Amino acid sequence: MSLTLKDKELVSIGASLAAGCKTCINYHFAKVRKAGASDEEIQAAMEDAVRVRDDARKIMERHGFKLLGLFRGAADETEIDEGPNKATRVGELVSIAAAFSVNCTSSVERHIAAARTLGVTEEEIEAAVDVARFIKGKAESLCCKLI
Repeated sequence: MSLTLKDKELVSIGASLAAGCKTCINYHFAKVRKAGASDEEIQAAMEDAVRVRDDARKIMERHGFKLLGLFRGAADETEIDEGPNKATRVGELVSIAAAFSVNCTSSVERHIAAARTLGVTEEEIEAAVDVARFIKGKAESLCCKLI
């Protein structure tokens, strides 16, 4: 099963938010509206992406403090915010794209595993990663133009 246009654009919103690219967000926001996404669907994608980005920050912060010998909590990612227990196929695809966009391997692995339990196909997972890879590259390109 391949991604619908609406699902692809919701994944694009998540990847754009996680990558921190306003130009990409603006572009894909208009596209996701044209694809028929509701405010609730767009908001869910945004919340999933922001949660993944925040989790990635926490994971790396803990890792850095652990290397300094200053972190006293759990050494793994067991305390990250997994959000409400209402995983959906599109939500996991958005989360995969967001995790890829912020280079968080542990989150990529966790969300791929969750997606598979929901019946997401390898083709759909690869499509989400391809979207994130493209958006991440565009975001980097736009930033490089500023330098």
